[in-house]
Amino acid sequence: MAELHESLIVSLRKRLFKRGFKITKQLTPAYRADIFAERLSVKGRVIEQIVVEAEIKSTLFSEHTSEQLVLMDEFIRHQKAKRIKTKGVLLIPRDKATLQLAVSLLRSLFPEGPSIKIRQL
Repeated sequence: MAELHESLIVSLRKRLFKRGFKITKQLTPAYRADIFAERLSVKGRVIEQIVVEAEIKSTLFSEHTSEQLVLMDEFIRHQKAKRIKTKGVLLIPRDKATLQLAVSLLRSLFPEGPSIKIRQL
């Protein structure tokens, strides 16, 4: 299980590096995402941020996952208020059943619509 979780993170990191993102420190001590990456301008200003929480099927409906997703959503909304383009991603394995569970989880946590997108690898 841990190998699958880690392989998801490693493969997404590689893709982010190719797109010009750099893995950086978390901005808040209360929330630790699996991946936090930024793309900076030449002058050092933040162009875009990506916050990723990777989960496998067996941990999707755990209390820890729900807390992490709620904190991620709050962080994204806070950054958007500061006019920083921030994307939230729930990274899951490529599996139809896992996708359905992830969609159900996000709908139950955020009935008004989540700011978090689902990505499968």
